[in-house]
Amino acid sequence: MLSRPFVALYVAVFVATMGISMVSPLLPVYAEQLGANGIWLGLTFSAFAVVQAIFGPIVGRLSDRYPRKPFVIAGLLIYMIAALGYLTAGSFIQVISFRSFSGIGTSMIFSVARAYVGDMTPRGHEGRWFGVFATADVIGFGTGPLFAGVIRQGLGFDAVFIAMALMMGISALVVMLALPRRQPMRERHASEPKDPVRVPFRSALNDRLVLALTIHMALVSLSFGASFSFLGLRLEDDIGVNPTLIGIAFSTQDLTAGFAQPLFGRLADRFDRRNLVALGVLGLGIMLFALGLVTSYLMVVVVLFLMGAMTSLSQVAASAIQVVAGRRVGMGTVLGLGSAGNGIGIVVGSVIGGVLVNMSGIPAAFFFSGIGIAIGAPIFLSLTKGVATSEVLFDLAQSEAPAPVRGSNSLPAESGTAGGS
Repeated sequence: MLSRPFVALYVAVFVATMGISMVSPLLPVYAEQLGANGIWLGLTFSAFAVVQAIFGPIVGRLSDRYPRKPFVIAGLLIYMIAALGYLTAGSFIQVISFRSFSGIGTSMIFSVARAYVGDMTPRGHEGRWFGVFATADVIGFGTGPLFAGVIRQGLGFDAVFIAMALMMGISALVVMLALPRRQPMRERHASEPKDPVRVPFRSALNDRLVLALTIHMALVSLSFGASFSFLGLRLEDDIGVNPTLIGIAFSTQDLTAGFAQPLFGRLADRFDRRNLVALGVLGLGIMLFALGLVTSYLMVVVVLFLMGAMTSLSQVAASAIQVVAGRRVGMGTVLGLGSAGNGIGIVVGSVIGGVLVNMSGIPAAFFFSGIGIAIGAPIFLSLTKGVATSEVLFDLAQSEAPAPVRGSNSLPAESGTAGGS
């Protein structure tokens, strides 16, 4: 696992996510000072997702055909330009424009980096590998808001944007120098085709596993887009805490999720991944609903701590399933469709959240989010019923039944309750 490409991508993604998360909770506050309100505040947080929804599948598909390294570097440089652009913004419309531009970078960085790692991951160890790799995302997102709060309180908004740009530049340099242009591939199983699989998007979505993962990403993102767009404002305006404490609150969830990822990754290789995803999603729904009820800073931190654990449980199991699906229809294709689902969910959620906040106040956005994400559990279980989420079970089913038509709606059923090796 601790190969040069894995470590290089881990460091790059960690630094990138840290830089990105430094500005995410601050942009709605920054835009509010420039005159934004309601739906505009939601779009300030989520405008990047409109572009991500369009570019995600395209970039993912291209990264299955061409080397992945240039996509990651380009994405980091785009984010660096966007960070510097915030320094020149004189209106909230300009802030939203640069946030939208950064969506191209998001499409190139995260899906492609995960597809690169997916190419190297041994069969039966998807949960373990992504349990470790996902800590780069989660801990990066967790530490970013904490540093941003301290920097903003001491040096102001401009210093946060400068720090973000430096993070992106450093990360791009790491990838350029340390990551091989051609990704090393794991040893292929005898039942797998020699060349990487590539199927059209429509055929990929006919695979119930891919469809379930895409809908799962969309619903999770819808719920977070509707609520986390306003968490910073709720803490600052409703509860009255300072920027440093806001950073600590945002960091609590991500740091908890990051430290729990390796543990849950091993669980995802041993137990039914479907049930782990559903359990995590239900727990997230309860915690999001609770954020609309609690009125003290301490209780907010406790709820976010529990959310971190539930996020880790559902995310690592879903990531392991993505790798399995990616080997059937194309790694970049699956992750690109997930990126599109993520983008659509964030946009729709932030708009609905903005409408609800204008009509009923900030807590309403959290109530909607909790219900919305909880609905995802039965949908995911229904779509994946009888579908193998581990290649060990997939191989067993293939040995007992005729091979399915690739991209069809019928996939080998799971036997037993285990979701992995």
